[in-house]
Amino acid sequence: MIIILVGRAAQFFLALLMMRVGTTLLSPQEMGRVSLVLTTTACFSLFLINPVGMFINRRLHTWQSGGVARDYLRRFAVYLMGVALLAAITLPVLYWLGWGHFGLKLPWLIFLVCTSLVFSTLNQTAIPSLNLLGDSGRFVLLSILTLLSSFFCAVALVKVGGPSAQNWILGLLLGQIVIGIVGVHVLFSRLMLHETCLVTPCVGSTQLRALFNYAWPVAIAAGLAWVQGQGYRYLLSGRLGLDQLGLFVAGYAVSAGSIAGFESVLTTYFQPRLYRDVSVNPQPEQQALAWQRYAAAVIPSLILTVMFIVMATPELTRLFLGQKFQMAASFVMWGALAEAARVLMGVYALIAHVRMRTRWLILPNTVGAILSIVGCFVLIPHLGAIGAGVGLASSGLVVVLLMHILFARHVGGGSSGRPMLLAVACGAMLWGGVVVLRHWWHGGSWGRMLAILAIAGLVELFVQYFFLRNHMTERLSK
Repeated sequence: MIIILVGRAAQFFLALLMMRVGTTLLSPQEMGRVSLVLTTTACFSLFLINPVGMFINRRLHTWQSGGVARDYLRRFAVYLMGVALLAAITLPVLYWLGWGHFGLKLPWLIFLVCTSLVFSTLNQTAIPSLNLLGDSGRFVLLSILTLLSSFFCAVALVKVGGPSAQNWILGLLLGQIVIGIVGVHVLFSRLMLHETCLVTPCVGSTQLRALFNYAWPVAIAAGLAWVQGQGYRYLLSGRLGLDQLGLFVAGYAVSAGSIAGFESVLTTYFQPRLYRDVSVNPQPEQQALAWQRYAAAVIPSLILTVMFIVMATPELTRLFLGQKFQMAASFVMWGALAEAARVLMGVYALIAHVRMRTRWLILPNTVGAILSIVGCFVLIPHLGAIGAGVGLASSGLVVVLLMHILFARHVGGGSSGRPMLLAVACGAMLWGGVVVLRHWWHGGSWGRMLAILAIAGLVELFVQYFFLRNHMTERLSK
């Protein structure tokens, strides 16, 4: 846990440092373009790649035991090239229909999206797979090196080629490619130690049917999740312009980066145990217990993290965003609420994944996509960019409640509410302490800001340890 915590903390600060540098070097308009390119890439990735990636996560231990993992992963790489080819054919059509007109030439758009679909996915498949197989040390190291390499390349290209969205994204991509190649080599070297199958495994109708039955509901759910979580960007840029989109995305990213840092620590530490337990004990009762242990570790810690982000919004905005983006502070809170809903949706979605009943995900994600788009469409003209935050947060809350109603009965009613109430109480006390500290310590110096963040952060970490210590002890005992 210490290795994971230190590594993820380093990744968290590197990611937010990249946000600070990016919002210093790029204008709000260019940041808006960056967000739209990444959103366009995510559309293809979530709909066509994520379902297969989830299937790989679910079966990787079984494949390794059977000595067939390397061959299946090679076929996945071929599949990625097919997805990139499909994107290269689709993007000109979308561009001609007016969906890709955000100030980037079509060749650049095709190149960035298609290259990202292949090489970013290889990086994000190979390196996390090491953690799933128990190699947390190299997983953390390669993850940090990916960020460092991407950061260096992005800044270098912006300095040499100019502060444009395409230069920034291309730099991030180059860093992922370099370390991704290393990650693939390390993963395949590890898998080779377990290679026991000398015959190339057959991928017949039975295997394809199992993949299809698992993946098509995930594809629909992931596509709907993209509509719910990122479709607003096209609405916002169309109604208010790229400048307002850039400001909103920057404020949202402060919350998203902070919550992603929290989420990655816990998922890195606890998800391998979850997947291992459901693979070893396929009985429904044991799968329910495995999910309950996971939810009991994640949800109270998520509540504390969200409350910390909201209470520390002024300090986080000043620390992690450039001077041109300080007006984005009002969007940080809405980003925290929307991202909290996303993490909770992911926790409940794991019930469907471990039970191999991914069709369950379609209804809640359909509701979320409709509510998000309709809410943003109605609220943005009246509330401006804040309307997007309200639409995202409210639609996420509705989906979480719906998933609880639909899924909790399959795992014995869900997780206990007592730790959640205790987390709310602890967060409220910490919030009150921060308010008193600000009132007592007047001024706007950087020293004051950093001191408040340091004190609140240390208390937050102590409280997080209080909630997680039993779960960590349980994992180590296994």
